[in-house]
Amino acid sequence: MPADFNIRKLNGVAQGAYNLYDADKMHGLPVGVQVVGRCLEEEKVLAVMKRVEDALGEERYRLLEVEELE
Repeated sequence: MPADFNIRKLNGVAQGAYNLYDADKMHGLPVGVQVVGRCLEEEKVLAVMKRVEDALGEERYRLLEVEELE
């Protein structure tokens, strides 16, 4: 966490999420990536997304192991 980080600058929802965050428990969870471009630049957006997918390699579609709740 940056030294100048101030949780009070976050809105209530963000503060609640931050208070529940545990890096060890979150490790390995999937993330979403949205690539956005200007109007009529779809080819550029697709090219950037291809580079992101290539950088992820085999990890891009790895399934997660899920624990069953009792």
